[in-house]
Amino acid sequence: MYARALTLSLLILLVAAPSAFATVRVSRAELNGAQLRVEGTATANRSITVDGVAMTTSDGNGAFKLQRDGFAKPADCRVAVNDGSATATTATLSGCSVSTTPTPTPTPTPTPTTTPTLTAVRASPTDVLPGTPVTGTVVLSSAAPAGGFTVALESDNPAAATAPASVTVPAGASSATFPVTANVVPNPQSALIIGSAGTVRTYAIVTVWTPSLFNSGSLSILPGGSGSGTVTSSPAGINCTLVAGNGSGTCTARFPVGTVVRLTARPAADSSFVGWRPTPGCIDASKVTIFPGANIACQVGLVPR
Repeated sequence: MYARALTLSLLILLVAAPSAFATVRVSRAELNGAQLRVEGTATANRSITVDGVAMTTSDGNGAFKLQRDGFAKPADCRVAVNDGSATATTATLSGCSVSTTPTPTPTPTPTPTTTPTLTAVRASPTDVLPGTPVTGTVVLSSAAPAGGFTVALESDNPAAATAPASVTVPAGASSATFPVTANVVPNPQSALIIGSAGTVRTYAIVTVWTPSLFNSGSLSILPGGSGSGTVTSSPAGINCTLVAGNGSGTCTARFPVGTVVRLTARPAADSSFVGWRPTPGCIDASKVTIFPGANIACQVGLVPR
């Protein structure tokens, strides 16, 4: 009975006890329609999650910059950003308004306009490798007048992606396309492709990846006790031996993006397996999905008998 109580106590401590305070510092967090952009610093080379979803990886200096299209606006305009610490950092999104219960109103009659305005700048695709063709599009509120409608263009990070100085929407058209050039980068970087016309200024986000991070992600095993045993993976890649809480062998491996990895823990004769600690990207160690550039850490609980 005493041994069983001790094992249960260790399991509770393993799962519940925080390992660190929040280390993420958010310098920029904004939402433009359904486009999310977050920048800041964290622990170096860690998977960065937003509301529990892995979206990018911090570089060797801890810096990160991410964007995601199709992001659903939180009702309170706040997101939790984490790098695997026990406590996430909460950031309020600029460009986002807190949801309220809408009051039904009659549909207003559209007011005819003769002068169009710039309503959107778009890019497709938004996640690319260097050299991948990207098509930018400017959209107007109505058809361009005689002589066309010119939109000024710029990039806030030319090292990652560039655009021409301007694009002209032909007379009678309500949109026009332009090329965006994705450049070679040492680590994944995002660029805002900004369009300006009159008092309107809006943008699209393009993220340029390195080939290795675009096509694969890594998975690591962390000791979660002073016991011994092994952890293997299916498909093969992880073959980690843990002795008294220290790991050796292949405890980190890369897998193609989209791979679902199953981890299996086997305790040594003098140890017991007490479970996996839920961590970002590794809530269920039997089905860990690999994301582009993600560095997912799974912590195994092995304790002496």
